[in-house]
Order: sequence, then structure tokens, then C-alpha cells
Amino acid sequence: MKRLLLLLAAALLLCSCANKSMTRYEALAPALEKDGFDGAIHKVKKEEKDLYGSNSQFLYYFDLGTLHHYNRDFKESALNLDKAEEIYDDLYTRSVTNEAAAVVTNDNVRPYRARPFEIVVLHELQILNYLAMGDVDGAMVEVKRAQLALERLYQKDNEKVNDNGFLRYLCGLVYDLAGESDDAAISYVQAVKAFDEGNIKMPKEVWEFVNENLRRTDRADNLKDLKHEPLAATPTASKARELGQEIIVIGYAGHSPILGELYMSGTFVSGGVMHLNYKDSQTGKISSFTLVAPPVSGGNGETFHIGFSLPEKKTLPQRVKGFDVSVDGQRFSPEKIMDVNAELDKNIKEETPTTITRTAVRVTLRTIAAQQAKKAMKTDNVLLNLVTSLGTDVAQSQLEQADLRIGLFMPNSIYMSRTPVETGVHNVTVKATGMNGGYAGEYTFKDLKVARGQKVFLIIPAIR
Repeated sequence: MKRLLLLLAAALLLCSCANKSMTRYEALAPALEKDGFDGAIHKVKKEEKDLYGSNSQFLYYFDLGTLHHYNRDFKESALNLDKAEEIYDDLYTRSVTNEAAAVVTNDNVRPYRARPFEIVVLHELQILNYLAMGDVDGAMVEVKRAQLALERLYQKDNEKVNDNGFLRYLCGLVYDLAGESDDAAISYVQAVKAFDEGNIKMPKEVWEFVNENLRRTDRADNLKDLKHEPLAATPTASKARELGQEIIVIGYAGHSPILGELYMSGTFVSGGVMHLNYKDSQTGKISSFTLVAPPVSGGNGETFHIGFSLPEKKTLPQRVKGFDVSVDGQRFSPEKIMDVNAELDKNIKEETPTTITRTAVRVTLRTIAAQQAKKAMKTDNVLLNLVTSLGTDVAQSQLEQADLRIGLFMPNSIYMSRTPVETGVHNVTVKATGMNGGYAGEYTFKDLKVARGQKVFLIIPAIR
């Protein structure tokens, strides 16, 4: 009986850990909606222990850094994102202890390591923090860190595309500002290739600035190696180079998806196949598939009935789909430069087969262990045997919870525009375009001063 109580207690403890993932958004979204970024920041800090806990410290600092960035408190954002990056670096080398615990319990017991696209977003925000503060040297440090992070992602799994056109483009922009023309050219070429491998079409403005840079640095031949028609003229990019000043708008549109649970059930034959069924959340239809089942200790070719949950994308209502910008009366629409929603789709698609296999093996091993535990705890008391059996089954089933952890405040998509301007005072209006027409928000910057050679970055956080 003592062992049974311990097993039940462990199951309840693990359930509470998983609930942090499922309730974090429900707890923080109202604060963001009602009290804005200040309210959300206060809520995150106040309820850190309950909503994040020790295993989600990366997310705690990542969420805080993101919120401070939207709030235009770039220094505080940089400090929090630095802490998130430190945690990620510390966890880069896998912890054997945590991995071993995850084998017999669930993925929630491991410290959260971040999804590849979250690392990309972290470095994009961090570079933009320093650019918004006018600190090119600080931005250069972040560029080096970003490039190292991309290299690590490639080394970890070179069969997956974890590169990102927007991040590479930002690197090129920073190198340009620092006068490092060779490195800028390399980054711009990498940006083009990353866009081609990614999930959004190459932005026309990006291609124009790439053309201008490569021609100006006597690398026009490199354009022939890229999968795009070279431009005959680059009026905006050339004017930006000639004047030296720009107003650069970075628009964050909509709220990125969160994760919900997708329940699967079926059969597992050790060393044979596993056949799983699930309800498609998009169509409502029951779907099924079959995968090879790896051998597990104690399986002996027996058929096991298993059930478990996996993370699936949960799209949030979107009110913003883009932006209209006016600079001194000149109007234009920024282009989408990153699609976080599509990045999550890709990540789930890539990770699901591995997650299914790992989870199915874990559930099967626990099923075998539960059967052995029932035999070991069997007594002459029929009622006690029934309670023991039910308690063991409940505890075993509750051990498996999907890992729903994810950064909560990323944008659904990112837009960017670059406008060359003269030195002096300018008036800028940015309107967030609504999903159903009209405008969902307006951001006005009156009497915006632009000094000689300055690149003014305007952050537009339409996270709705």
C-alpha cells in the first residue's frame, strides 16, 4: 500500500507540472488584454513559480524579454533575453539525469531547451534591441552569437532547415552599419538562400538591398548564383546608401499559436509495428497511421494497448494581418519577413515522428512495469487487489502528459520596411490592418528626429 501511495503521489506531482503548461496562457492572456504589456510583465513576475517553475526558466526570461521589447524598454529586454540565452547555452549539452527521468516519466520533467525557431526569434529581438538603442557594437556582439546559434542548430541536426532569412538579413544590416562590407555580403547571400529554403516568399525590398550591396562591393557575379532575376535598378537601397539615414519599421502582427493536446491511442507490438488512431482537430475525422515499433525490454512480442497525448498547434484569434506606413505623407505597405506560425508548423512536423516513438516506448515500458507491480502487490484480499490495480492504472496513465511549453508572446508574423530620409524632423504613422478590413490599431510618431547617418528603428507591437 505504501508503494501505491507513493506512485499516486508521483502522478499527481507530474500532473501539476503539466498543468503549468496548459494554464499559463489562460492566466496571462487576460492581463495582456486588460492591462497591456506592463500588466503582463507584472503578472509574469508575480506568478513566476506557479506559472513557470524551475524547469521552464528559459521561457520565463524569454517571455519577459519579449514583453519588454514590445514595451520599448530595450535595455530591460536585452537583460532578460541574455538570461534566456545563458540558460539555453547551459542546457545545450544534454543533462543525463534529466533525460533519464524523462524516459520513465514524461518530457515535462526536463528543463525546457527551446524550439529552434524560438532561438531564432530570441536573437532577432536581441539584435533589434541594440539597433533600437543605437548600439551597433552591441548589435555586432549579438550577430556573432546568432551565427554561432545557427551553426549549433545545424550541427545538432543537419537534415533539418533551421536557418532563417530574416535573421541572416539582420546580420547583414548590422555588418553594413559597422562598415564590414565582406561579412555583410556573405550574410546577405545567406539570407537569400535561407528565404528560398524557408516558408515565405523572398521580400522584394530584401532582394533590392541585396542587389545594391553585391553590386557596390564588386560581387555582381554572385547574383547569378542565386535563384532570382537580378534587378536593373535599386532606387530605395541606392537612396538609403546615398542619404545615410533611414526610418526602419518592424511590425509584429498577431499572436503566435500556442500548444494544445492531441490524444492518440492504439496498439504497440515490441519489435513489430504500432498502429495509432487520433481525431483530426481540423476536420473532426478519425485518422490512423502505422509506424515501426522498436523493441522494448520485457515486450516479448506481446501486443500492448497504449494511449498518450502529443502537442498540437492551437491557433489563436487574429485581429491584425499587416501594416500600412506613412512617412511624411508617403504611404507604403511593409512586407512579411518572417512567419512564426509556419515555423511552428514545420517544427511540429519534424519533431512528431520522434516524439511519437519516444512516447510510445515510454508508455509501453511503464505498462510492463505496472503489470509487474500489480503482481508484486497482489494479496489475498480481493478488495485491496482491486484498489491496488485501479490505483496503479490511474498513476501510470497520469504520468504521460504532453509537453505544451512554448514562448507565449511571439508574434504570428513579422513585417519590415526601410525608408530613406533626409536629416531633420519627420512624422510617421503606422496603422495595423485588420483581418476583416479597416484598421485594428494606429501608432503615431510626431516630430521624429533623425540625425546624420542614423537608422531609426520603430517597433510596432500589434500582438492581437
